[in-house]
Amino acid sequence: MKKPNKIFNNIGLKILAVIFSILLWLVSVNINDPVDTEVYRNVPVELENTGLLTDEGMTYEVVDDTDRVTVTVRANRSVLENINASDITATADFSELSFTNTVPIRLSVSRTIGSQVEISGNIDMVRLEVEERLERQMVIEIDQVGTPADGYIVSSVQTTDGNALRISGPESLVSQVDRAVVEANVDGLTESIAISEPIRLYDADGNEITSSRITKSVSSSNVSISILQTKEIPVTASASGEPAAGYEATGEVSCAPDRVTVAGKSSTLAGLEQITIPAEELDLTGATEDVVELVDIRQYLPDGVSLTNTSEDGFNGRVAVTAAVEPLVDMTRQLDQSRIQILNVPEGWQVTLDDTDPVSIRLRGLQEELDAVDVSQLAGTIDVAAWMQENDLTVLTEGTVEMEVSVVVPGTVTQVGSVTASVNILSDATTDQGAAGEAAASGTADTQGAAAALSDTGAAHAGSGTDAAAGG
Repeated sequence: MKKPNKIFNNIGLKILAVIFSILLWLVSVNINDPVDTEVYRNVPVELENTGLLTDEGMTYEVVDDTDRVTVTVRANRSVLENINASDITATADFSELSFTNTVPIRLSVSRTIGSQVEISGNIDMVRLEVEERLERQMVIEIDQVGTPADGYIVSSVQTTDGNALRISGPESLVSQVDRAVVEANVDGLTESIAISEPIRLYDADGNEITSSRITKSVSSSNVSISILQTKEIPVTASASGEPAAGYEATGEVSCAPDRVTVAGKSSTLAGLEQITIPAEELDLTGATEDVVELVDIRQYLPDGVSLTNTSEDGFNGRVAVTAAVEPLVDMTRQLDQSRIQILNVPEGWQVTLDDTDPVSIRLRGLQEELDAVDVSQLAGTIDVAAWMQENDLTVLTEGTVEMEVSVVVPGTVTQVGSVTASVNILSDATTDQGAAGEAAASGTADTQGAAAALSDTGAAHAGSGTDAAAGG
């Protein structure tokens, strides 16, 4: 008879003993090295093989911060004590991208080989927003901010390293970009400067677009700001040529505007006092009325000097230059005979003005100039010797003749025709005879008076004698 295998004797008790031993071991382990958990927050998810999207001209954005995960690790305390945050790895491989634009997150813990570790995360998918990538070329615009100090202007503001950039990113964002702008602050400046400023993107409503999903080829731009000093100076002009017969230029030449503001370096402006428009720009030849010409004064500015107010208030650098032309007017007035002097009278003769015949002068000029002439102060001369020479006379003859009066008139007017005066010519002999006759007439009267007196005296004596005789 075969003996039974003793290993199976009391098999139930043996199984219970094994189970009890395991339980006892587990209890012992849990007491000495218990199982615990450790939470690692904000663990970044490493995105792998992203080129599978971007190489296809697509862009992506992680939504809802799903590229950050909170990881819980469960293991024996002895194991957990050897795990650091850097040992936790979370990855999302874009090769596993689903049609719903999600990528599963794979979690792992290093330095736990052979250890029993449980690892889990609060999320298991990276969620993406995927769209086509758009690239655009933009011109960098410059927004000037502020104003320079008084007496200075901004001559130019320009980028020195090119005025273009490329932007790229999601079509929905890039299509919103309306302007690429660099700001140039000129407030209070008195000299030129160079600055570097960030390039900002704006939509059509002027709102800045700051999304990090838009990539710029350059992030900043170098800007050169040129500052010039200003100075207000007058504009002057003159005219050339002669107006038509019977007309004259008044000499008044006006400019509109008559003052302009120019800009340039201080050293250049120091010697600039006015802008002079040359006379050849305004030709009055044959003019019968005011002459007006539009003259671009920029051609008469020194090098390095420019106008500051062009394009403002409609001024384009052209100045309206007007030269006044008026008709000449004639005026006839009588001279004061007391201011006419007779010169070079031959010896033995007397020449005097005929005070019964007025002496008139005719003047021609602009009305304003004629009104300014005080005729009462005009003086004239009569040269008797010159008159005799002109008339081939060697001896004067008594009588009344017309002689020319030389009058000095103001340079603003001209004399029309000659001025003549009636003069009386008498010889000294005739004058003496007249005086003698007058004297003789006076003597006869005196003799007759004396005789009458003597007669009266004789009669008186005779009367006295008679009276005496009668008395005797």
